Amino acid sequence: MNIHRAIMHLTTTAALSGAVLFLSLPVLAGLPAESDVLIDFDAEWRYHDGDEDLGTAWKQPDYDDSDWSEGPALLGYAPGNRGARWPSPHLQTRLQESLITYYFRKEFEYAGRTDGVRLRLDQIIDDGAIYYLNGEEIGRSELMPDGEIGFGTEADRFTNPSVEQDVFEIDVSHLREGRNVLAVMVANHTAGSSDICLGVRLSITKDVQKPAALYLTWQRDPTTTMTIQWHTEGPDDEVMIEYGPRGGEDLSRTEGVSHPMVFSDRHIHTVELIDLEPGSNYRFRIYRSEQGQSSRFYAFRTMPAEADRPIRFAAGGDTRTRKAWMEQTNRQAVRYDLDFIVWGGDLAYADGREENLYRWYEWFEVNYNTLIDEDGRVVPIIVGIGNHEIRGGRYRGEGRGEEGYEDTDAFREDIAPYYFNLFAFPGHPGYGTLDFGDYMSIILLDTDHAGPVHGKQASWLEEELTDRQDVPHLFPVYHIPAYPSARDFSEYVSGRVRQHWVPLFEQYGIRVAFENHDHTYKRTVPIRNNEEHEDGIVYIGDGAWGVGLREVHSVEDTWYLTRAESVRHLILVTIQDQSQDYKVINEDGDLIDHYIPRPPNQ
Repeated sequence: MNIHRAIMHLTTTAALSGAVLFLSLPVLAGLPAESDVLIDFDAEWRYHDGDEDLGTAWKQPDYDDSDWSEGPALLGYAPGNRGARWPSPHLQTRLQESLITYYFRKEFEYAGRTDGVRLRLDQIIDDGAIYYLNGEEIGRSELMPDGEIGFGTEADRFTNPSVEQDVFEIDVSHLREGRNVLAVMVANHTAGSSDICLGVRLSITKDVQKPAALYLTWQRDPTTTMTIQWHTEGPDDEVMIEYGPRGGEDLSRTEGVSHPMVFSDRHIHTVELIDLEPGSNYRFRIYRSEQGQSSRFYAFRTMPAEADRPIRFAAGGDTRTRKAWMEQTNRQAVRYDLDFIVWGGDLAYADGREENLYRWYEWFEVNYNTLIDEDGRVVPIIVGIGNHEIRGGRYRGEGRGEEGYEDTDAFREDIAPYYFNLFAFPGHPGYGTLDFGDYMSIILLDTDHAGPVHGKQASWLEEELTDRQDVPHLFPVYHIPAYPSARDFSEYVSGRVRQHWVPLFEQYGIRVAFENHDHTYKRTVPIRNNEEHEDGIVYIGDGAWGVGLREVHSVEDTWYLTRAESVRHLILVTIQDQSQDYKVINEDGDLIDHYIPRPPNQ
């Protein structure tokens, strides 16, 4: 939508009535478009890397920086060719190494309005930074300490360069019409740090509302649908998404539904968009009729109708016991332009308890900050259930026993209140199948958490596999592993998975199954009939996305393991036509394992 036009025509679809309305809306003159960039990531900066205390004058707009060096961002240093692996535009200007404090200044002009707008700052920083606009502090990155900052102040810890979006709220009153100066001090964690980096994108947008949480998933075929969920701090009378093809001007509106978030004042809003074009890019925003109350525009893409191009997703589990670990792995994942992420349980580690609500707030905050790329595309997530979604870890936990189990929605919502409240898929009874056209199916399973492995779920699994014998890519995803890498092979639930599910996997031609729970990385040999077999199934994963690590079994002494390592990681899966490819990337972005299974019938 070009908001500089005098009149905008929006095609509005009322979901309940089917009526189509054409609205003519006036445009506020002088406001930016969706975003006007004032400083971009590859901008030229003046910099001082002379290991000298410049006091406080350096951040003032009238400071004379004419004798400073100058060069394009990204600015910094890194060993070897690591800077070429940094986010675009990569390392372009090399600085003096092994200092604590680096100074940067960038002058820019602004000729627009300062009312009805907001400033947005995206950064690529290693390790920490503090920002001054026209001499006034406007914010500091998460790794900078509180209190007074000056020459020699160290960042709180190490990090790696990645794109961090909308990192803090900026008081727009510091912006001037005409000449402005953004001054930045970047700090290393230690003088011996292996790298440092500065890249900044400062943009100005219409004043919009940011949701408390935003996440995308699917409930039906991802080639033609998208489900958008977001949170607000309290109820909202308007639950509507405005969307349209990316690059076009026409927008449609679809209404959704809302419900309260458990143990919280927040409300969760859900809109499912249907009848979309496969393999297409869309933009969307959370729409509010009141000026300035809509969100910014985000983007998504539908899955292709056929697997005739590389389809790439990340798999893992056990996502957060420490915020920084989850952020790190998320940022490595989004480097690969993923179609989606699938997590096999143990998400926020809230254990279904009210006092752990903050962990979910933090979990959604991390995803908002890391799973929206620099172009605004939101990476969809598919989430399974694990023991840390459940009060007591199992349906029979907290003394409930087998006799206390009830196969009802009310029972499941009582023992797993967050999981069934927060996510549109899979919903009840805690397991489900998502079909991507006729080329791929993700089968989420429940390893004795909201309900038992055996009985109803095992019968359902056999029916699902029977109905999908012609689907070339079938992926079971579940939490507790059949073939553990850290826990005991005789563990009760692992044995039940081997007894009730593995024979079905083997019967219906599963090639790879995703397992979690053990806080390690593992890949098994191909297994059939509980022994190594060239036509067997490979079990990969073991859940170490953003958690503390456990010691692994010895590969030499464990017949079913071919790789095992205590390392946080993601599994990068690429499918195309009949082929599958698995690359395992650690939290530092290094390739630690690579597996290519034989295509079927070869």
